[in-house]
Amino acid sequence: MSLVVRVPATTANLGPGFDVLGMALGLWNEIHVEPASSLQITVYGEGEKTLPRDERNLVYQAMRALAAEVGKPLPPVSLTMHNRIPLQSGLGSSAAAVVGGLLAASALLGISPGQEVLLRLAVKLEGHPDNVAPALLGGLVAVAMIEKTPLAMRVPLPPEMHVVVVLPDARVATEEARRALPTHVSFSDAVFNLSRAVLTVLALSRGDYQTLARVMVDRLHEPYRRSYIPGYTAAVAAGQEAGAVAVVISGSGPALAAFAPNDHERIADAMVAALAQAGVSARRWVLPVVEGANVTFPAR
Repeated sequence: MSLVVRVPATTANLGPGFDVLGMALGLWNEIHVEPASSLQITVYGEGEKTLPRDERNLVYQAMRALAAEVGKPLPPVSLTMHNRIPLQSGLGSSAAAVVGGLLAASALLGISPGQEVLLRLAVKLEGHPDNVAPALLGGLVAVAMIEKTPLAMRVPLPPEMHVVVVLPDARVATEEARRALPTHVSFSDAVFNLSRAVLTVLALSRGDYQTLARVMVDRLHEPYRRSYIPGYTAAVAAGQEAGAVAVVISGSGPALAAFAPNDHERIADAMVAALAQAGVSARRWVLPVVEGANVTFPAR
């Protein structure tokens, strides 16, 4: 049986929603699965020179984890990966690998383990529920860990919402960015983020960009991560001047996500130009908010 799994990129945190908010964006990784006599892995695109092509590959590890969970042997397969999500970018490349592997194994084994099982395994393997939940469910997702079990709820959004993503030429490992965070925060900073995270969800769900401009602000992680992103100040200022109501760090960075009701191309160009003037090259996308991962079975 041959199948194709498509998994979207994600932007997590969304400013004040540290570790609890995420959104699926239309930049897709594809995993083509074919029967084979032994494990074969081919990688094209992002990570084609660095990702492992053996059992250490994260997609295959996720496939094995699902097979072990349901007590079924995983048959040998050929995996061809077409990766468009940059690695260590703050756009959920590892979440996409894990979710893709879990769905590939589910389809290959002919089982439907259910959203709760898939989400639990994805969080166990990847560690960041605010990335894996939107990759799996799509759209805007709020997630919490309830007694070590993830609970995720999708929030309806206005149709045709787009997000500007600008990626400076730098790598920020999630573990390194996590170490930059303080071990304790003040009560006032916690309340600051709680209030604004709730209002950010409401503003996004209503397409209320006027409110979003006031509440998409963070005190828990962005102040400690800005220095890891070359050209951060220039890019944010340029994006806002071009019409963005808010520019936030995507995940742990270095990607930046800009939100606006329109003028997305102008915002993206302005941010890239500002980074170039600061001596930093960058890539940019204008991406729709999309549905979650899916599996198809191409006709032979």
